[in-house]
Amino acid sequence: MLERRLLDGSEGHRVDGMIVSPWSTPPAELASLARGLPLVVLGELDPHGTIDHVALDNVEAARAAARHLTSLGRRRIAAVGLQPRLRHGTAEQRAEGFRQGLGEAGLTPAAEVEVADLHRSEGARAMRALLRLPEPPDAVFCFSDELALGALRVTAEHGLRVPGDVALMGFDDIEDGRFASPSLTTVAPDAEQIAERAVQCLSERVLGRLGTLPARRIVVPHRLVVRESTGGALSPV
Repeated sequence: MLERRLLDGSEGHRVDGMIVSPWSTPPAELASLARGLPLVVLGELDPHGTIDHVALDNVEAARAAARHLTSLGRRRIAAVGLQPRLRHGTAEQRAEGFRQGLGEAGLTPAAEVEVADLHRSEGARAMRALLRLPEPPDAVFCFSDELALGALRVTAEHGLRVPGDVALMGFDDIEDGRFASPSLTTVAPDAEQIAERAVQCLSERVLGRLGTLPARRIVVPHRLVVRESTGGALSPV
């Protein structure tokens, strides 16, 4: 994997530290590969606390998404984006928060669709599968905006109204979601703060300011951005 190759090659270059957003390599393994090189990981939880980590609280963010959909009166709510092969990953955390949010309203998921990746083609495939169910969902929470945009395309192909027939929301607040029709409700991480805190943390490790302090978990905020795909107003782009 790319992150392994980067860390394996770091000794031959003048690298003082590294910020990594891993796709498949567990943080504990990254720490071992780094061989003492200061390292900050973005996005993935390290359950063993062996490495500095900067991310949003994916469980709470997904819980907020589920609460939003239940507050609209939706009752058959599905999730798209599970990736069971990636343990302790972002998708697993978002699935947990999604279930908790539904549970608060006395609901269980109408369906949970696994994906190979978080891209639009997988969102389209997942939405087609959901629409083949005897009782299709009246709301869908996708674990990325890319998945949601793929799902949105399929609703249009089937002549469904969003949000009239099915409410749809994503995660990440990418630019394409703001320009989609309807515009996409999403969970927006504070990307600027993630970057700032990661650089600050790495700098402190490189300069030795943290000494032998244990690994830190830094949680940054998120916000729910309600747009047309769940009944919100047209928002400026």
